[in-house]
Amino acid sequence: MPFPGRRSTPLPDPAGNEAFTPAPWPAPSSAPGPGPGPASRPPAGLAGVGSGERRPGPRPPAGPAGFGPGPASRPPAGPVPGRSGERRPAGPARGGSGERRRSARRATADRPPAHARSGERLPARGRSGERRPTRPSGYRQAASSPTGGLAPVYDIDGPRVRLGLAWFLVAGVAVAVSVPTAAVAYAVATGLAARQVVRSWRSVAWQADVAAAMAAAPVLAAVGGTTAAVAALAVATVAAVVAAGLPDGARLPGAQGRVAAAGILLVALVPALAGAGMVLTRRIDVTAALVLLLVVSAYEAADFIVGSGASNFVEGPLAGAITALVISFPMALMLVPPFDRGGLALLPFIAPAGPFGQIMASALLPRPGAQASALRRIDSLLVLAPLWAVAIAAV
Repeated sequence: MPFPGRRSTPLPDPAGNEAFTPAPWPAPSSAPGPGPGPASRPPAGLAGVGSGERRPGPRPPAGPAGFGPGPASRPPAGPVPGRSGERRPAGPARGGSGERRRSARRATADRPPAHARSGERLPARGRSGERRPTRPSGYRQAASSPTGGLAPVYDIDGPRVRLGLAWFLVAGVAVAVSVPTAAVAYAVATGLAARQVVRSWRSVAWQADVAAAMAAAPVLAAVGGTTAAVAALAVATVAAVVAAGLPDGARLPGAQGRVAAAGILLVALVPALAGAGMVLTRRIDVTAALVLLLVVSAYEAADFIVGSGASNFVEGPLAGAITALVISFPMALMLVPPFDRGGLALLPFIAPAGPFGQIMASALLPRPGAQASALRRIDSLLVLAPLWAVAIAAV
């Protein structure tokens, strides 16, 4: 029997004798037993021939062609068929739930959702995806108000008390010095307030500067008297309509955009009532102007201190009105101007004038919490200053 996978080729005798043929392997033993006996085992040097199995150890020396593991019997160099020899990249095992797949699931479970990582806020259930506008940080307003969202708004972000004291000193010095200095101080405040009104409505950018100039004009004209102030206000009204009719003056496309722009510019002229009323009062009597500034400042201080920490909209204006009456009543008894002419009849108008001025200022803005610090600085004068000027000029 020939070798498995080998050819039985006669080999020449090195001594020159007759060629011989290698003896075949002995037949395996058929005797029963626990396993193959010693007779069925191949030689140690040829174990695994034909099975593709390699044994560790040095290779046997090359022999003649056709015998032994010489060069003629070696398979061609290259990868074994069916085995590429390349190592696959490491990854989770296919099928089943290995340790890597379990760790990946745990990492995914611990990871926050996508909207939490990006900072996006999901809408509440049962509501549309549209986000409601929020008030700027630092503003505090009562949740419910019978005025339809026009309740006083308190800006508590920053040194508001120190800014209030600084404005009181600047305005007091300006009013005490002369009429022109009072006009300049309140014209600046009125112009800034008008500019903030236009910007809060997001109207055309250049119209904010135009509104500041138009609102400051009646305040400066009040130095010449009531007639000059009214004439300047009329000119500013016409200028607002003309500015809205310019080619680039429309806030929105179409005729409605021009109407909206004109309305915003006209609304921005309302703060001029506060500044013009103060200047007209100063033109008639310096004491009456200083008393007006003192009463309004007392109202604003009490309103801010109490209202900024109150849980409803009533406490702040109520505290301000009481404080203004407490300041005004002794001066009315001593007949300090303008009480020397109007008498105690002015007291019933002082209490509601401050809150109504704040409500009017909120009505000028798209929302009560809009950024308009200059407007909030003179909002208590919107009703009381014209009333004060009329009271002192009528008698």
